[in-house]
Amino acid sequence: MKYLKFLLIGIFFGVLMTKSEAISWYRIYEMFRFESFHMYGIIGAAVVLGATFVFLARKNEWKSADGQPFQLYEYPKTWKRYFFGGTLFGL
Repeated sequence: MKYLKFLLIGIFFGVLMTKSEAISWYRIYEMFRFESFHMYGIIGAAVVLGATFVFLARKNEWKSADGQPFQLYEYPKTWKRYFFGGTLFGL
């Protein structure tokens, strides 16, 4: 019962993705052929919403589900990991 709110948020997210047709192979196909703005709108809205929540979490010093302070970890900015990861993903 402790994590019921997270389960409900997950169910809501799944329903939202289904209703917005973000899981439709045809919408994804249209996005990669630059025939429709639909998926780019969803991705752009997600980026704006995520950035807003990170800003609010830092400003208001939110805590995680287990009571730890909210932190974003800095990873080393090496080009090799992005190059090889992007190449592997692209292939």
